[in-house]
Amino acid sequence: MTPWRGLIQRSALCAVLCAPLLLGGCALPRMIDSEVQSFTGTRPAVAGASYRFERLPSHTAGANRDSVEAMATQALAKVGLQPDPQHPRYSVQLDVSMEQFDRIAQRPMRPWNFSWGVGTPGAFFGYGYGMMEPPWYQYTVHLLLREVATNQVAYETSASHTGPWSDSANLLPVILDAALRDYPNPPPGPRKVAIELAPGSAPTR
Repeated sequence: MTPWRGLIQRSALCAVLCAPLLLGGCALPRMIDSEVQSFTGTRPAVAGASYRFERLPSHTAGANRDSVEAMATQALAKVGLQPDPQHPRYSVQLDVSMEQFDRIAQRPMRPWNFSWGVGTPGAFFGYGYGMMEPPWYQYTVHLLLREVATNQVAYETSASHTGPWSDSANLLPVILDAALRDYPNPPPGPRKVAIELAPGSAPTR
C-alpha cells in the first residue's frame, strides 16, 4: 500500500466514524446567538403590564400564527407581561420570518480547490468547493408594544439568528427570549445575546 492510499483510507474511515457525531447533534446543547436591538418609546414600557396581540391584515389566522403567538406569550411572561385581551395596557404587534439561503452562492469563488479523491492514489485541483453544503436559515422576530390608551410606542425590539438549523419550533422560543432580554430597560445599540438550547430539543437540518 502506498503512503498516499493509506492516508486517504484513514481519512475516509475518520469521516465515517465522525458522521454520527455530526448528525446526532440532539445529544449536545446548542448555543443560539442572536443579534438584538431594542428601543424604548416616548412613554417607557413597564413590567407587570397586560397586553393583547394585534393582528394586521398580513397576519393570516391559522395554526401557524396561533403557535407563534403561543411561543411569544411564554417569552412575554418571562419578563412579567401577561395576556389580557379584555383590559390590555399594551397591544403587541409580532412579526416572525424565516428565510433559507445558500451560503456558497453568497461567497466569492476561490480560484482553486484542493480535494482528495477517496480510493485514488493522489489529489486533484479544480474550480469550486468540492463539497455540497446544506442550506442555512435566517430567523427574524420583531415585537412592537403600543399603549392602547394613547397608541404611542412603548417598546420595540428585534432579534435575528443565522445558522444551519431548520427546527423553528425549537429555535423561535429562544430567539424571542433573546429579543426580550433586558426588558424594559435595554442597553443602547445592537448587542449579541447567546442562549443555550437544551440537548433534549432534537435539531434538524
